[in-house]
Parts: sequence; C-alpha cells; structure tokens
Amino acid sequence: MVKDPEGNPIPGARLDIWQTAPNGLYSSQDPEQDTYDFHGLQTVGADGRYAFTTVKPVEYTVPSDGPVGDILRACGRHPWRPSHLHFIAEAEGFRPLVTEVFPEDAPYLDQDTVFGVRADLVMRYQPMPAGSFPATGFDLSGRVPGDYLKVTFDLTLVAA
Repeated sequence: MVKDPEGNPIPGARLDIWQTAPNGLYSSQDPEQDTYDFHGLQTVGADGRYAFTTVKPVEYTVPSDGPVGDILRACGRHPWRPSHLHFIAEAEGFRPLVTEVFPEDAPYLDQDTVFGVRADLVMRYQPMPAGSFPATGFDLSGRVPGDYLKVTFDLTLVAA
C-alpha cells in the first residue's frame, strides 16, 4: 500500500518500479534487452494498494573498471550489491520517495558496496502454493504455473 505516516491510503499515487534482469543487468546496460524490460509504471487505486508480478531480483556487481573499481580496491571492498527492487513513489501534495527494497535472504545485505540497506527496507518473501494466485482480470495462465513468492511492502509518503 502507498500510505501517509498515519496509515491512510494515498489514492492515485504513481509508482515507477524497476530491477535487473536475471542476468544481473539493467536494460540500459544490456543491448539484448528491450528498454522497458523489468520496468513498470502504475497508478494505485482508491485504497492505495498496488500489485505486480515479476521474477525475484538477483544480486549484481557495480562496474569495477575505471575509477569506481580503483576506489573499491583501495578501500578493500567488493563490487557486489544485494538483489533489490527500485521504487519511485509520487503523489500530489507529498514529497517523492526514491528507494530500494531488499529480500531478507539476499546475499550481501550486510556488505552492500554502496551502503544502501537499512532494516526498514528489507522485505520478506512468503512462499505460496500453486493454485493460490489471486484473480487479476488478466490471463496469467502459464506465467505463474506453480508455487510462487509473495511480498507485501508498504511505501510511506510524507506531506510536501
């Protein structure tokens, strides 16, 4: 849900969501991917809720050639980031929120090379049995054929 600090839903909030592909690359880094692969835009309903389906994100490395690699090596740091989803949440009258959320079982959670992980940004994947996928109004047959993982994560926007 997209909500305010008191827990009230924010109807009409806009979400921009993206992640890496299973090969660990963003579409802007991979000429084999379409520009909008693993990227979604949506507007939440009156109840502030949002939903989407995707593959579980994977960990990846930041580019370690050039100056970034030099700095990482000088600091004795590795180039790995834990898997995560990116969000930009916006709504009229609220400050935009730009954030990432991380699976609780992601490697490198306690060693993120860019120090982006905080406890309140960690999400839990809940295993769900085949056949329990909620009706959406879209034909998802074949896309969610068996067991799957479900995440519930609220985004809180602060008044501008």
